[in-house]
Amino acid sequence: MPEYVLFPRSRVLLPGQRLRLRVHDAHLSSRLAEVDEFCAVFTHNEPSRVGVVARVVARSAASFDRLDLEVIGGARLRLYTDARPAAATVEGELLAEEVGDRDVGLLRSELQRGVRRFAAAAVESGRSGSLFSSLNADPTIASYQAATILPISHPERQELLEIETTTLRLEQELRIVAGETGILRHLLGLGRMAT
Repeated sequence: MPEYVLFPRSRVLLPGQRLRLRVHDAHLSSRLAEVDEFCAVFTHNEPSRVGVVARVVARSAASFDRLDLEVIGGARLRLYTDARPAAATVEGELLAEEVGDRDVGLLRSELQRGVRRFAAAAVESGRSGSLFSSLNADPTIASYQAATILPISHPERQELLEIETTTLRLEQELRIVAGETGILRHLLGLGRMAT
């Protein structure tokens, strides 16, 4: 089973997501300076059992033994060894992405419309509407893209990461985007009533 340098984080890295990271821990910086990929795992109270293989695309030294990294989230990884922050490495198995039993193309299209409705409601209510106007044509990639851009907490993003199939993830995101759009429209309605 492959072994990865462990990078516990308070934020979720999702497949396909590109991030810039600053590593403050000198020991972890030295370990990450030597690898092309590592395991990024969300840690909230305790480490999650599903992480993501992070591929390093750029790296540079920063002051005080810190390290700056630019990474792209890769495959999901089920962790089999202790993922506590004291652990230097972790063993894990790559998780295949199952499509599921529904028409993921249709679900992706529905989610695209939902994201556009949410962005329109955000702009109308005076919030930033800078969401992507177009999700990726691949439903699996689109499901992770939506998880990245929706205004949800990191524990909720971790829940989406752990969903076993693209179908179930897209269905959950449809519920989330409908709920968030409803909240914005309700707040907008309350604002109009006050004027």
